[in-house]
Amino acid sequence: MTEFLSQIKLAENVLVVCHVRPDGDCLGAGFAVTALCNKLNKKVDFLCESELPEHYAFIDKSAIFNKSTCDFYDLAIAVDCADEFRLGKIGDIFFNVKNTVNIDHHVTNTKFAGLNIVKGDASSTCEILFNEIIDSGYVDAVIAEYLYMGISTDTGHFRHSNTSPATLTVAAELLKYKFDVTGLIDCLYRSNTAEKLQLIGLSINKMRYYADGKLCVIALSRRDLNDCGCTLADTEGLIDYPMTVKGVQVAVCMSQQSGTSFKVSFRSKGPDVSKIAGKFGGGGHILASGCVVNGEYNACIEKVVAAVLEEF
Repeated sequence: MTEFLSQIKLAENVLVVCHVRPDGDCLGAGFAVTALCNKLNKKVDFLCESELPEHYAFIDKSAIFNKSTCDFYDLAIAVDCADEFRLGKIGDIFFNVKNTVNIDHHVTNTKFAGLNIVKGDASSTCEILFNEIIDSGYVDAVIAEYLYMGISTDTGHFRHSNTSPATLTVAAELLKYKFDVTGLIDCLYRSNTAEKLQLIGLSINKMRYYADGKLCVIALSRRDLNDCGCTLADTEGLIDYPMTVKGVQVAVCMSQQSGTSFKVSFRSKGPDVSKIAGKFGGGGHILASGCVVNGEYNACIEKVVAAVLEEF
C-alpha cells in the first residue's frame, strides 16, 4: 500500500484542494481523490478559491465542488498545485491541517506539504494518481473517467510532448473500465458555445508576431472578453492556436484578470518557458508554464515580449 493511501485510511475528515482557475487535470485528480475517499467511508470536501468553470459542469458529482461539510480536517491533499500560492485563500485552511499531501507533476513544485508526491516527468497529476491507487482495487469506471479526463486535457488529447509511452499505457488501462469515453470527449472538445467560438476568432485576429515569427502573442483585455460574452475560464485552450503556426517557437496568451493584472500562459516547441515564467514569479514545465504579470495593458505586453526575446 502506498503512503498516500495509508494517509487517507488513517484520516476521518479529508480536505481536497486544487489551484485557482482549475483546469481538467486538477479537477480530474480532485474528483478522483474525493471519490476514493467516499469509497473508504471518509468525510471529504473538495474546495477551491475559484468556482467550477462552466465548461466542466458536466462532471459527474460536480455539485459537491466547493461545498463545505466538515468542521475540521485531519488530512489535507493538494492536487496539481506547483506552489502554495496557487492554493489562493484555501491555503489558509490547508496549512492549518496537521497532515498534508502535495501530489503534482510540475518541475517547479516547491514541495510545501508533509508528504510530497512530485514527479516532473509525468504528463499530469492524474497520471501520478493512477500509479498511486491502481493496486488498491478501488478504481472503478467513475474514478477512471476522472483520471482519463485529466490526462487527456493536460496532454492536449495526447498531442503534446509530455505524452510518453507510460502515459499511453495508463490511458489504455483506464479505458478498460469502459466508461463513456466518446461522451467525455464530446463534452471536453466538441461543446464550444457560440460565445467561445467568437472569442477564438477574435484571438486569432489579435495574434501578433515577433522575432521573425518565432514568437506569437495573444493579448486579451477585459473588454474583449465582455464583448464576446465570455469569462476568464473561456480562455483555456486559446494558446493552442498560435502553436499550430509554422515557425512559431513560443506562444503566449495574456488575459486581463483585472485593471492591472494579467494571467499569462506560455507554450513552447523548444525554449524553456519555465525560466520566462519564473522571471514573473510563476513556473511550470519547460514547454508549458504560466504566471501573473501586473501593470498597464501595453506595458505588460512589452514586459512579456522582452522576457521571451531575452531567451531567444
